[in-house]
Amino acid sequence: MSFSPGKADQPITIQTATVTVDGLGASTQSWTGLVKAPTWAEYVPLRGTERIEAGKLTAVTEFKLRIRRDTRVTSACRVTHGGKTYRITGVEDNHREGSMILHCAQVA
Repeated sequence: MSFSPGKADQPITIQTATVTVDGLGASTQSWTGLVKAPTWAEYVPLRGTERIEAGKLTAVTEFKLRIRRDTRVTSACRVTHGGKTYRITGVEDNHREGSMILHCAQVA
């Protein structure tokens, strides 16, 4: 299936982590938007599940985002979509099609 820019109708932000170390050796992680990264994606829902862990109900939402290919995007990045932040659990690079598929999950 080739990448169709017309189906990329969901606004996203791809963020990368920056770690800074202060003078005492303590590190702090902050997230910033990846410059010139794809800002639109095709949203493909996969599943949502709920389970009880340590006496608390935990919801897990999983989906895929198809974006224009950008080799800087890895599973070390994260995505914001719809006001929520998701971790990237896997990346499929479809270089022939000029696209990438990001497997994303949020644990609430």
